[in-house]
Amino acid sequence: MASRAPLFPTRVSYRAFGRQFGHGEQALLAAIRQLREPGLRAEGLIGLGDLGLDRQGCDAFLGLLPLLTTPSAPIDLLRPGSPFIAASELDLLVCLLRIAQWRRARPRADDPLAPLRLQLARCAQAVQAANLHLRPRSLSPVGLRLLDPAGWHRQR
Repeated sequence: MASRAPLFPTRVSYRAFGRQFGHGEQALLAAIRQLREPGLRAEGLIGLGDLGLDRQGCDAFLGLLPLLTTPSAPIDLLRPGSPFIAASELDLLVCLLRIAQWRRARPRADDPLAPLRLQLARCAQAVQAANLHLRPRSLSPVGLRLLDPAGWHRQR
């Protein structure tokens, strides 16, 4: 479950959802987890639609999932229905919030994480267009690597 790629050291850290996560954040993460499971994909799409994401936004998250299964991806998703959130899932939510705050964020083409970063930017735009509130939080070192300024062309 935890990423074991050399760039991203093993991290296993879980928290209960509790009051520290808003309803929208919980629903977004639940929908993303459902999209990963073929039998629950339709429910995940409905969940994203209920949050206000349009078809393009849903497609952005569908495009993100295959990139999360690559060895270089630092984000591991827990199973649908889990009452916990992994540290890497929390990093995903924070990355979406921060990238949405940037103007015209796009990854550098020569960066090895460019495909993942590009898809994260598309998902961040979808979250912003849906006016979904994500709480600001600190990032782990793994999450900070995704937002490393050396990997992005951006304007604030």
